Amino acid sequence: MDSKSIPELLKRSLQSHMAEADLREDEETQVIIAKLSVLSEKVAAAKAKALEKRAQRIADEQ
Repeated sequence: MDSKSIPELLKRSLQSHMAEADLREDEETQVIIAKLSVLSEKVAAAKAKALEKRAQRIADEQ
C-alpha cells in the first residue's frame, strides 16, 4: 500500500475544494500548491532514503 504524505494529502484536498468551487484558484492558492508539491517531493526523498538505510542495515545484519 502506498501511503500519501501529509503535504500530498493537503495538496489534493486543496485541489478538490477548488474543483468543487469551494475555493477559487488565485495566485495565493497556486503558491500554496507549489510549496506543497516541493514539500511532498522532499518527504518522498526522505522516505526513500530511510527505506534504503533500513534495507542496508538488514543486509548488513545477515
